[in-house]
Amino acid sequence: MKKLLIQGWSLEKDEEGYHIAATHYIYIKEIVQYYSTVCLLAPVKQLPAGTKSALTPLKNAGDILVHELPYSNSYISAIKNFKAYVAAYKQLQHVYDRVYVRYPTPFGWLGIRYFKDAIIHFVGDPIDAAQTNPNFGKLKKATLISMFMPEHLMYMQACKKARVLTNGFHLQQKLKKYSIRAEAVISSTLNDDDFYMDEGSLPSRDNLKILYAGYLRKAKGVEVLIEAFAKLIKDFPTATFTIVGSGESEAELKAKVSAMGISQSITFTGHVDKREELNQLFRTHNLFAFASFSEGSPRVVLEAMANGLNVVSTPVGSLPTVFKDGENIVFAEAGNPDDFHQKISTLVTDHERCLQLKKSAFEKAKTYTTAQFIKNIFQ
Repeated sequence: MKKLLIQGWSLEKDEEGYHIAATHYIYIKEIVQYYSTVCLLAPVKQLPAGTKSALTPLKNAGDILVHELPYSNSYISAIKNFKAYVAAYKQLQHVYDRVYVRYPTPFGWLGIRYFKDAIIHFVGDPIDAAQTNPNFGKLKKATLISMFMPEHLMYMQACKKARVLTNGFHLQQKLKKYSIRAEAVISSTLNDDDFYMDEGSLPSRDNLKILYAGYLRKAKGVEVLIEAFAKLIKDFPTATFTIVGSGESEAELKAKVSAMGISQSITFTGHVDKREELNQLFRTHNLFAFASFSEGSPRVVLEAMANGLNVVSTPVGSLPTVFKDGENIVFAEAGNPDDFHQKISTLVTDHERCLQLKKSAFEKAKTYTTAQFIKNIFQ
């Protein structure tokens, strides 16, 4: 069996060892089946003495090796560490047989310079994210894109010598303009325990429980959902909205909710990393709302469907090519709280349609599992 080097995820380190986000832990547990040795080339955040990580212990996934890089949480902050990335690849090129890198992780294109057997996996589109962010002015958009463009072009060049995958067909189509042939895959973290269907749990006038889960930042459109909910609660006074996640917009969103006078109906849970806890949240709600402006293949939508929720979402990323509006999902216009209000209101008053949609979505979600996703990449 081959030895695999992975660059794409960051880690935390406390006194008990390395810790990784739950989603990435799920992937690692599947990946180790295909390789004799797996090593993570990863930025590591060292936690202060006495502080325990809230992430998942990496050691639970097996004997995973780690080659530490200086910690950074963005492309800009990683630039000063470029020499450390080069030194790491020079050292590891003779130890491992294959490298797997996830675009847009900083300097992942270096892997193709040092490895003949390389996989580049496009999991997002930072250029599109900047272009579609409604809170960025023209100057900020142009500045962010121009700063990232050299990195993007280095990846495009590296793709000529690698096997290339994309999360969803929309990214696959974008790469065609660079004459890059890519295989489209649908990202999933679903396992058997993640599927749950309660046909009696439907959104209604007296029982509307809306959930959002994801990062709290401008590009995710959470403000749009809050504004839509402010309209919904006038029609359905007992409705609730739970916002799961954390991020740079958290304080601003909480202030907005308070200023609108709807704090009593909206709950912020903070970040939830454990899958069991997230599944429990899915199963105590009956509608999932997602208003993101830019995505690759949003796993959280699949997770909501697997847990038996109706989904109202923007037609973002791979969603329009995987799901059909009105059949297993309801699409609403990005940046338009009135459209989200209208689409959710219509569902609430049509139980038969709600049940048909969620059952169809549940069956569709069954075709996208973690095992199949990882097999498509590594077998």
